[in-house]
Amino acid sequence: MRTPTQQENGIVAVLDALGAANYTNVEIERFMRSRENVLTLLNQKAEDVLGENDSHMAAPMITTFTFNDTVIVILRTGRKPPSLQEITAFFMIMRKFLVDSLQHRILFRGSVAIGTFYVNDKTNTVMGEAVTDAAAWYNRAEWIGVHATPRTTLIIQRWLEHERVVKGYVMIDYDIPLKGGSTVRAKAVNWPKIFFVKPYTPCSPKERPREKLLEFLSFHQVPLGVETKYFNTLAFFDHAAAKVKEENRHLKVKIKSAPSRP
Repeated sequence: MRTPTQQENGIVAVLDALGAANYTNVEIERFMRSRENVLTLLNQKAEDVLGENDSHMAAPMITTFTFNDTVIVILRTGRKPPSLQEITAFFMIMRKFLVDSLQHRILFRGSVAIGTFYVNDKTNTVMGEAVTDAAAWYNRAEWIGVHATPRTTLIIQRWLEHERVVKGYVMIDYDIPLKGGSTVRAKAVNWPKIFFVKPYTPCSPKERPREKLLEFLSFHQVPLGVETKYFNTLAFFDHAAAKVKEENRHLKVKIKSAPSRP
């Protein structure tokens, strides 16, 4: 068996599909088709986002791995740790991936970690400190969504302190609900934002964002004991939606207060 031999830097997302372990044969077939579709869309988004920033990035590359109902997405940054621009790009890719998955009736939850890892594409192998970090947190959250691990949250916050730039359109601070009733403050992928962006929203002209999310969630059965995941997801959506409304109010005030040209 061949093993990976070169350590790389980058970002890792470990995701699992909620409820997939109990799928019927028909549901498994639908899931596999849907997963193929959303992974194709993910690669297309990666080409768009990373292509636009290619001149500023150290030749990043997106790779995906699938194991049963688990998906691993990695962004390789070579010998250097990811920059804030690369981190932002990765969160943008994950943001669209989550909404595409909702549209294709897949509910993903998981975590993102920054660090080093080893990859062997020929044997579909990825392992290392970043994978271990993400794997320790990917199934702890009681919701549908993706959040940074505590260590990665600190790394991102350090970048934001240095850059003095807010990346609220792709990531948002939130008390992530965990199994057992506890929470952890972390950076979360701001996927609800897409519902409010006209070129990308899954909503039809007559649909409201919250109404559309409820439609996506209602496609799925809600067995006893998992209902909190759905209501926690809705609470996160409401939190992010309130941020969008606040930003829009500030923008309107800024436009009104801007001096008019003679």
